[in-house]
Amino acid sequence: MTKEKRLSITIDNRNVEVRPGLTILQAARENNVFIPSLCTLEPLPSYGACRLCVVEVDGLRGFPTSCTTPVEDGMVIRTDTAEIKSLRQEVLKLLLSEHPASCLFCTEQNECKQFQGTIRKVGVTTGCRYCPNDNRCELQQVTEKIGLTETSYPVYYRGFPVEKYDPFYDRDYNLCILCGRCVRVCNNVRLNGTLSFKQRGKLTTIGPAFERSHLEAGCEFCGACVTVCPTGALSTKVSKWYGKPDNQVSTTCSYCSVGCQILLQTKNNEVLDALPDYESPVDHGLICVKGRFAIPEYVHSALRLSSPQRLTPVGYEDISWEQAITEAAEKLSGIKPEDCLVMVSPQLTNEDLFVTQQFVRQVMGSENIGSSMMSDLGNSLQMFMDLVLHTDFFDVIEKAEGVFTIGFDSTYGYSPIGISVKKAAQKGTTLITLDSVDSNLDMLSETVFKIEPSRWADFLDLFLDYSPKRSSEKRLADLVSLWGDDIERVNKLFLKSSSNVVIVGPKLIGATDAQGVMEKLIKMRDTFSWKVIVAHPYTNLAGMLAMGAFPGIKPGELLSDGDSRSPLTVQTNLSPLDLKKRRKVVYLIGEAPFDVIPECDYLIYQNGLPAESSRQPDLILPASLFTESGGTMMSVEGRVLPIQKAVEPYMNSKPDWWIMSNIAEKMNKGKMKYKDVSSIQGEIRKHIKGFPNIKKRLAFSKINVKGTGAVQVKSREGIFTQDSYRGIPLAEVVMGMKAIEERVQSISCSDKEAQ
Repeated sequence: MTKEKRLSITIDNRNVEVRPGLTILQAARENNVFIPSLCTLEPLPSYGACRLCVVEVDGLRGFPTSCTTPVEDGMVIRTDTAEIKSLRQEVLKLLLSEHPASCLFCTEQNECKQFQGTIRKVGVTTGCRYCPNDNRCELQQVTEKIGLTETSYPVYYRGFPVEKYDPFYDRDYNLCILCGRCVRVCNNVRLNGTLSFKQRGKLTTIGPAFERSHLEAGCEFCGACVTVCPTGALSTKVSKWYGKPDNQVSTTCSYCSVGCQILLQTKNNEVLDALPDYESPVDHGLICVKGRFAIPEYVHSALRLSSPQRLTPVGYEDISWEQAITEAAEKLSGIKPEDCLVMVSPQLTNEDLFVTQQFVRQVMGSENIGSSMMSDLGNSLQMFMDLVLHTDFFDVIEKAEGVFTIGFDSTYGYSPIGISVKKAAQKGTTLITLDSVDSNLDMLSETVFKIEPSRWADFLDLFLDYSPKRSSEKRLADLVSLWGDDIERVNKLFLKSSSNVVIVGPKLIGATDAQGVMEKLIKMRDTFSWKVIVAHPYTNLAGMLAMGAFPGIKPGELLSDGDSRSPLTVQTNLSPLDLKKRRKVVYLIGEAPFDVIPECDYLIYQNGLPAESSRQPDLILPASLFTESGGTMMSVEGRVLPIQKAVEPYMNSKPDWWIMSNIAEKMNKGKMKYKDVSSIQGEIRKHIKGFPNIKKRLAFSKINVKGTGAVQVKSREGIFTQDSYRGIPLAEVVMGMKAIEERVQSISCSDKEAQ
């Protein structure tokens, strides 16, 4: 292996060796040399807007910007001369001449910060103490490091109105220094194109072109612009006044199966904010609106369950954990295995799912462990499993010559997949979209097919085997009439492609004739060698199968050293668990599918938020949320991912595994005595060698589920760090997909009414 060539340069009289291809600014930062900059950001290309990073270089005229000047062998650089200091201070004075900066030079700023904290919560920022970004502002830090203590220029306040009408974050462009970070991250990283520079001169500001609102301009509210803003011009509505966080924890977003890595910022045992992790190998920082803005409102919801409750004739009464555990144990003891049904959420962690299946099998002596997914998918459950667990890595999208999306929209979710599609389309990949409504990928699509979901299977049938003669088939006649020429054209385009990818969105789950669509997708994969990616909402579906939290599958039973891809035997009458049979006790853990659970004599509900149903549980057990415990999950790509504990459990809530362990102990079934997540992982390793660093794969072997069918699974080697916990039930998320859509819709309607 040849050693990488290094360049020898001199920075401030110090000889260093650096990698070729770096800019002077990057080389300086790698060698702990401070050069101020307000427009540079690692994921963004060099820009040179703020002019603060100027340096002196022997042989170059003037003062080049270090962020745009590449290093060369033998280069001599000076970053801290008196002339450079003076020039930087003048540049900074010009920036501050249009930015409220009185607090930066006030001799009483420390006393003000200590004793007058309440003055910060105001509508318009006139100084640092009034700014939501106080103590987190890059402009503050640069001013201090450059040593600027006064400004000789008159301050011009531009008087822009503060924009608060869009959801999730506010905009005060009186604080904007026009660094261009937000515009570039929106256009170059997120590939959305919502933001641009508007007007000229002193009227220059940033926003959607042609005076449109962010909603009208197709903003996805991913929050990338807020994250990169170096001042307080952009600030989140929920957490803007909490100040600088005390701690930051890396964890996994539990809103969908992608498994984006996020950075939770905490203070005083509260989650303040969730930021993208641009170093994440899973999503590269491309999180969606739910991962960016939903978590603080969800985990600190006013509806959080704080203590166990028991239903009485006059309503609910608070009880102790000892009383709750005793009552649950009494109700579950002595009943026949078939008289109890345990329903789990696919959003639970691997550790919680493992303990759940132990509880069902070892304590209850039953195989009755179900989930809402079974009712959602019905007879198409096995085919869905087959597609999901054959899902390829997302990187196949950008390498594909053709991409076909079905019922997929990445506006408010699955951002890493959507942005990969955008990148591929911009590079010339053929893209077509099939949906019943508009999607955010339509503008880049070769052809947009708007067809009702009930006809998607027929469309795919025609697409895979197109001939004008098929118009004689009655069920296809209207499709040939309306779309025949377009179908023929795209059919030829994809036939020429050697690598095609089909991406299926969550709309498939509720589509009419979903089973017919899945049959065609399996044909595309097995007959025509298409890659398949399923963007589904069941966060830890792969983990559910790996941990054995499914009827007829034991923990680790499907693990194999091989990577078998034998086709799945499809049985359309699959019904692994009767969800309609009346039970004596139903035990809900996590997401509560109250519309599908059977009638029962006694209902136990274990979750962090109350059930959105008129059906009242007999016993409520408050569970900690994913920010308050630890564990792992498995993404749709098969990666084993950490969910780290960020704060202590809310009030008197407890982790799911703790609750089940204590109920089992009270029932005198002393096989589940766990004291922490690590002890659960130790038990899992007895069944899955090497967990949580799983080196093996889940094999696609046929497993009979109560004699009704086969389930096949796979995984891939993942990443892991110690400690983590349970996922978020989408149906109950306070600021989840449904709430976001309703909020956006209401704002959109209000705008129209105002006009």
